[in-house]
Amino acid sequence: MGDPDFNDPLPSKKTGAQVNPESLMMLESMGFQRKHAEKALQETAGDIERAAEWLFSRTGTLISLDSSYSLGELDQDSGDHKSVDDAKYDGKGEYELIAIISHIGSNTTSGHYICHIKKDGMWAIFNDEKVAKSENPPFDLGYMYLFKRKDYSSP
Repeated sequence: MGDPDFNDPLPSKKTGAQVNPESLMMLESMGFQRKHAEKALQETAGDIERAAEWLFSRTGTLISLDSSYSLGELDQDSGDHKSVDDAKYDGKGEYELIAIISHIGSNTTSGHYICHIKKDGMWAIFNDEKVAKSENPPFDLGYMYLFKRKDYSSP
């Protein structure tokens, strides 16, 4: 807040401007498509941190864009995005718990991690090299919970 230009308006968008190849490469290495990364860098005057934030805040819209839509149809200022039938792309959004990772110990730097995994409707405990049927998985003591979308079918 101590910056002298804090209250100044943001610079105008430079549509079609060249983007820094290194910034583009960094955003692509984060998993973004080249065209999305280029658009984000153009929208943020080449600022890679703002471009990453721009992309993360539009992830659902960017992923669900139909091939007939172009990135130019995203309206950054109003927050209105070209909507598509999310159910067509994302399913119902119903998930089931498939694994629990638990920690036994006083803190994360000491102790032991174990995993409970649900396979074919039954829970198993994985404790180092020991695997056994888990009668009462510790649902309330999970350190990390893993879910799978119910309508997901692997390719």
